[in-house]
Amino acid sequence: MNARQDKAVDMVLALGDPAERKTRPQLLDSALRTTLTLMEADGAAILPPSTRRGDRLVLHAGSSSAATIQLAAKGSEVVRTLAESVQPILLSDLLDDQRFSGADGCPGVEAGPTIFTALRQRNFGPAYVAAYRRRGRARFTATESRLLVLFGVWLGTALDHIRLSTGTERVAVTDDLTDVYNYRFLKTALNREIRRASRFGQELSLATIAVDNLQSIVAEHGELRGNLVLKEVASVLAQQVRSFDVLGRYGEEDFMLILPQTGRDGATEAAERMRGAVERNAFSSTPAGAITASVGIASFPQDAADLGDLVAAADRALQQARSRGSNTVATLNRKAA
Repeated sequence: MNARQDKAVDMVLALGDPAERKTRPQLLDSALRTTLTLMEADGAAILPPSTRRGDRLVLHAGSSSAATIQLAAKGSEVVRTLAESVQPILLSDLLDDQRFSGADGCPGVEAGPTIFTALRQRNFGPAYVAAYRRRGRARFTATESRLLVLFGVWLGTALDHIRLSTGTERVAVTDDLTDVYNYRFLKTALNREIRRASRFGQELSLATIAVDNLQSIVAEHGELRGNLVLKEVASVLAQQVRSFDVLGRYGEEDFMLILPQTGRDGATEAAERMRGAVERNAFSSTPAGAITASVGIASFPQDAADLGDLVAAADRALQQARSRGSNTVATLNRKAA
């Protein structure tokens, strides 16, 4: 192998390294860079597999980041051709081929030699990987064509792996009924956030949220209706939290919210927002206000210095809230909000 091929092999191996856990966008970006090196190309493009018409990713040699280009309304002639044949499309001059030079070209590169190969992912429509060379450069060889075909197969498998592993991990950390995080994940996340807050001198708050009146729904309409209400409440709560907050199921009728970098006042404000959202909603044919939420708040390090004590403090605050008539927010050292 020459130095270029050695580098390309190293890049492919790095893409498949399980220790380097990549997201789908990260994998596609790395795949574009690998295509440029593997094929000695001036431009590379990937039309990712999708259940709907998507966007192409294009990268030029020397560029620091890929560009996203909206696929033309008429779709991709390359995709239609590849769907009918397992063979790659190998062109000596893209601009001379009216079938493919439009929607499937490489903006910024006056492409001559071009190769398209199928990119397939289970349960998704066909897509492709493409490599472009400027006009006047050597054509892609049969060996290079086979390399890109193999790379397209590998990339499709890698994308499938990300999709399946992400789905499996989500099942492992998600509560079956409510579709928010389960308690095992909450404990892990809370441990992590307490260590981070302690290390960097940051605030951290914890809210425990109880669904009021749920047992009366179960007694009158049965457990199935109660489960449906609980799931709907979880959905309403999830709509009120920030992207970096962690919401999970804490007990049969309770939820827990971890609020990183948030003091008592900020947590109280967030809790009031959630309490109000629950109160305003009608759940499973019940009128608005029939189902409410009580919230207890504890903050690190003011109320507790470790995980167990912080959870216990939030639980005590929740009991104070419920003792005041429910549909209330309470902290350990101030009256209900």
